[in-house]
Amino acid sequence: MDLDAGLEPSDEPPVFNYVLSFLLVGMAWGGTTPFIRRAAKEFQARQEAHQEQVQATELQDTRSTDNDRDSESEEDQPLPSPSNLAEPRDTTTPQPAWMNRSSSSSSWVRAKIVSVFWTVVNLLRTPAYSIPLVVNLTGSIWFFLLVGKHELSLTVPLANSSAFLFTVLGEWYVEKKVIEKETWLGMALVLGGIGICVQSKT
Repeated sequence: MDLDAGLEPSDEPPVFNYVLSFLLVGMAWGGTTPFIRRAAKEFQARQEAHQEQVQATELQDTRSTDNDRDSESEEDQPLPSPSNLAEPRDTTTPQPAWMNRSSSSSSWVRAKIVSVFWTVVNLLRTPAYSIPLVVNLTGSIWFFLLVGKHELSLTVPLANSSAFLFTVLGEWYVEKKVIEKETWLGMALVLGGIGICVQSKT
């Protein structure tokens, strides 16, 4: 008598549960992407406006300083004596070119690293960017927790295809972008493919 003949895998969740789980993963991936993109564009626009304002202020300060120096030099600077003209002006030995290049490149790299670091910090401090990012990363955590419990041939198409669908819908909602007929047709075909994949595994 076979003891395992009458046993059924009753502890396995129904198909609807993990289909819904991966649809939620796709929504977390695709639905948050348009919000992240909008927040990044607004942040970039603010950064460029601030940088232009700083450059304009520095240029104005430089011009005013140069004008002040020119006026002071014309009024107060005495004429050079012949003895001073005969003396050598620079007695220091020039440094090799490779030393100047290395110092300038290291300072440039340091400035870029500091700039990228503070850009990331300011982005994470922006709720319009950080909240969708956290939801997106939570979807990735859900995916890695669920992918080990179900078949890979079903989980990957479900998650990626639903991410595409929710990206299109999110872009329509966030940017008011018109969805073309071809896009609607592609979305319907994607939904049909998801249904066929689920039906083949039941």
